Amino acid sequence: MNRRAIAAVLASLLTASSSSAQTIGSVVAPRLSGSVPTIVIPGAALNGVAGAMPVLSPLALTSALPMPVIAPALVAVPVAAAPLALNSARALTVALAAASADGKDQTPALAAAFDGLKAASTSDDVAVPSFIDEARRRFVDLRRSEDEAARAARPEGAIPSDDDLQGRMDRLPSTNPERMKFMVDLFKLGGATDADIKLQDAGRGRNNVIVTIKGKTDRVIVIGGHYDKVSEGLGKIDNGTGSTMVANLYQAMHGTQPDATLVFIAFAREEEGLYGSQAYVKSLDKAARSKIDAMINMDTLAVDGTFSWKNNSTRALLDRFAQVSRESGHAMKEDYLNGGDADSSTFRDAGIPAVTIYGASQDVIFDIIHSERDNMSAFNLAHYKNAYLLVLEAIKSLDRTPLGPVGRGSI
Repeated sequence: MNRRAIAAVLASLLTASSSSAQTIGSVVAPRLSGSVPTIVIPGAALNGVAGAMPVLSPLALTSALPMPVIAPALVAVPVAAAPLALNSARALTVALAAASADGKDQTPALAAAFDGLKAASTSDDVAVPSFIDEARRRFVDLRRSEDEAARAARPEGAIPSDDDLQGRMDRLPSTNPERMKFMVDLFKLGGATDADIKLQDAGRGRNNVIVTIKGKTDRVIVIGGHYDKVSEGLGKIDNGTGSTMVANLYQAMHGTQPDATLVFIAFAREEEGLYGSQAYVKSLDKAARSKIDAMINMDTLAVDGTFSWKNNSTRALLDRFAQVSRESGHAMKEDYLNGGDADSSTFRDAGIPAVTIYGASQDVIFDIIHSERDNMSAFNLAHYKNAYLLVLEAIKSLDRTPLGPVGRGSI
């Protein structure tokens, strides 16, 4: 994310949170009869103002900074509540400055700061949650606008940038209904139109999100990962990593002309018992199932490596991934994982070759998933990108050379 734009967003929030009842630059705090005094910032004062990038200090961030067009026409904060919001703004700028000093991307640091502030606020700190929600909304809007601008300039079939990969994980919502909508948005960022995106009923008001790239043949490769989460934690690892990966892979393949038809699916209700993947498989007749050459499932990636799930995958697919790993140089280890299940089981139970790729070893996985520790602090971009490039090469390999009968002989 553009550093100047980040600072500008935070500057507007700091200014709006000032506790002074006097005029501060273009900020005026009128006293309205019969109402709580407010600080009102005209939108015009926040846009198009030239200024150099300041030192990242809470007091140095002023309304003289340029502000992106995402600013609303007015920002109003109750003066009585402003000190609490100002303290939160200071905490956010400290996180921003620390990340900048370390040469790191500021966005993950801010995301962690938002979560920490929200968790630390008390029921009496009314201004703090509202301030944090407004700050988070503006950063999400800014990141979305940058994504859309990048999409407009990106050739079809282009691999998402590191900022794309990180930013989409940062923005991943924490409720399942919001996640379904988020997956729709990610597919659109990858090039899908409304007509390309199909919602399939998975029961209880949840839907699988399906996008297909038509190939030269009716041979099918399914690429999937569930988007739902349990109530504990933020579900960033399990399975924000796998579901966002599905959309990222779609983006890389969009605009290409594969031999096989590629079906990308963000599954619902995996955590309740694999119901989303079961709904998809049950929707296929015997002939349609026979056309699926391979299913690649991604679940719980990007913690401490990239692994293929030896005891929950088809042998021929494990071998193909091992070959792709050797030839591409993208690391992967075949390993046992005892406990739990994954959507690959649904396909294997239906006689369809399937593999699950995951990214948290037996040593750490059960300390993270389904707990409050499932958040962005457990996420590793290098491992995420490695898994992404590995699976992308595996898709291309399976497209060039079908798995064929050997796959069904080793399910």
